[in-house]
Amino acid sequence: KSESSEASLRSLPILPDSDSLADAVAEIIADMMKWEGIAFLSQNDFSPVTKLSRRNVKVWPIRLPASIDSEDDKELMLTLTRLRSAQRRRLVFHSMDSSVVKFVMKAADKLLMLHSSLSWFITYLDFGDVVSIINRTADIYGLQLLNRHSVSSSSSSNDDLNNAVLCDSVGLLRHILSQKYNCSKEPEQNVNLKAGDVMKFVNDLPNGTSAPYIGTLSKYVWTNSSDNTGKMRTQYSFGIMGYNGTTTKIGNCTFEGNNITILETKQMPSRDQSLDKVLAGHTFTVITRVEPPFVMKTGSGRYEGFSVDVLEGIAKEMNFKYDIRELDSITQNRSDVEDDWDTLIKQLMVGNASMAIGSLAVKSSREEQISFSFTIISSTISILTKRPVTSPVLFQFLWPFSWQLWVVIIAFYIVAGGALWVMSRYDVTQNGSEQQFDLKESIWYSFNLFLGGGTEYSPQTTSMRTMIAFFWFCTLVITAAYTANLAAYLTLQQQDNRIKSMDSLSKQMTVKYGLQKNSDLMQFFKDSSIDPFERMWATMKLEEKTRLIPDRSTGIELVKNGMNGSDFAFLDLALMNEYAALRHCDMESFDQNFKETKFSMGFPNGAPYKDDINRAILILKERGQLDALKDKWWSIPATAECADYVRPEDRQKPTAELDLANMLGVFIVLLSCVCLSVLIEISKRVMSLINGRRKAKQ
Repeated sequence: KSESSEASLRSLPILPDSDSLADAVAEIIADMMKWEGIAFLSQNDFSPVTKLSRRNVKVWPIRLPASIDSEDDKELMLTLTRLRSAQRRRLVFHSMDSSVVKFVMKAADKLLMLHSSLSWFITYLDFGDVVSIINRTADIYGLQLLNRHSVSSSSSSNDDLNNAVLCDSVGLLRHILSQKYNCSKEPEQNVNLKAGDVMKFVNDLPNGTSAPYIGTLSKYVWTNSSDNTGKMRTQYSFGIMGYNGTTTKIGNCTFEGNNITILETKQMPSRDQSLDKVLAGHTFTVITRVEPPFVMKTGSGRYEGFSVDVLEGIAKEMNFKYDIRELDSITQNRSDVEDDWDTLIKQLMVGNASMAIGSLAVKSSREEQISFSFTIISSTISILTKRPVTSPVLFQFLWPFSWQLWVVIIAFYIVAGGALWVMSRYDVTQNGSEQQFDLKESIWYSFNLFLGGGTEYSPQTTSMRTMIAFFWFCTLVITAAYTANLAAYLTLQQQDNRIKSMDSLSKQMTVKYGLQKNSDLMQFFKDSSIDPFERMWATMKLEEKTRLIPDRSTGIELVKNGMNGSDFAFLDLALMNEYAALRHCDMESFDQNFKETKFSMGFPNGAPYKDDINRAILILKERGQLDALKDKWWSIPATAECADYVRPEDRQKPTAELDLANMLGVFIVLLSCVCLSVLIEISKRVMSLINGRRKAKQ
């Protein structure tokens, strides 16, 4: 035999050989746990993969980085992130390195891969050391070879398995010495323990001639390996453990030569699936971009907004914490909003964040990269326009006639009254009458006829009656014309001529319109072959530099100030336009029933906690909390100047009744006439009093 072969035969393994362990792992997974498909993680030892495949278990091998020096190792995090995206729910982690096991499990915990929807099997032979760093509720299975009760708790090392190997190596030599010599006496001089003595002890163990040593790693008995190239341990056993909040021994694995016996002893207790327990205590890294009213940042650096309140409601429901982060590269009012979200999505994909919130729209292209929660809020498209100026017109009752016509009518009645007075001077019927038809009475008579008032005097001569008859006719025509024009004018005043639909917007040329450049809405108009969208896109394309707006703030400013002397209408999401209208008194938004956009929370693909978040969202919906939050953030702020603002859909009246502003001028004229009459009467009495005193002095 070669020297290497002889060395192998004379070496004694303390830990189980890799081939026997691979057989045990394969049998436990295939026969006891009945897993049909797994992801197998290891740095370099993939010996169980072949044995699992022979038992009809589908295996996806995942090679971990060769060197893992921390739980934040970039290559490790990237590997686990890709594994999470593959959505493998049953994972086998094969390693005998305590530090590597702990780094990998801590990294998995950070990525929420120790969630209750996942199951892990860890082949490290000290399961108690593994679960000591785990505080999640995932189903975690493993092997317990080390008798932890026999390990000194005063050891400063965190690697109890390696300590046990050292202790058992020393203990084994001491046991062999005690079998040959009486250790209670002083040994004779020149007495040595030879290699042959040790091998004789080992060879006598299987037949019971030598007493086996039982250490912290079970009973030590060796036999020749199946290929006779070395020694392998036999006649030992280890526990099969389970953990889902509490540790339970669920089985036992015993080795007898090349035979492996698996005995299932107990089922793991069912875990608590209540919503407030599955993610309790975990801290999520949440990534976002600031865009009112979804996410806003206060002067103190605190985040607020609709999406932040939704996240806070979910966190309270599920008892987890969160840390909101905004990418340093993101600035507000940029023209590459879609690029910003693409950057955020990449951060989710590489594992730098657990979820994304804000105005994150659900799109088919994004669905290929990340996962979305249930819809939190949705929006159609709307038209943001400037509100028409509605200043009250006090004397609008004079508007049916032009001022020139009013002057002619007044002159007409003065002339008619003067003519009556002149003709009455030649009316012999007035001779001896108590009431003379003088100039004052003549003007009063014509005014009464015009207003339809009654008078006691009636002209008696044919000439005067002829003139009065035609005067009545002219008064009738003027009154009818005034009534008709006033009714038409008031009707026009009640008509709503605002642009409230895409069709009316596309058919006019006075109000210019545009939308945000490189947005989903622009792509919709560009690809649409439906009228009026196709026609509107052709119009906007002709003036691309002015009609395609770089960002929302520019669009709002154009609506407020106009474009080149013309009014401007901005097409955008209804949620954004309505928010702008509620904060600018001179704007209003009109919803259009097309292109619904849904907003959700974003997660990395395969995120196991997505279903739990969705359950919490459904609870908030059922309680009406999402509706209440929408009303909170899409409402007029208390400090707004237009606190009396009424939404366009609420501003329509069922009838065209007149209000005080329509008739206020009439009452002003009435009040003025009353005041004038009072002044005339006072002046008349004062003059009468003065004249009376003058006469008394004379």
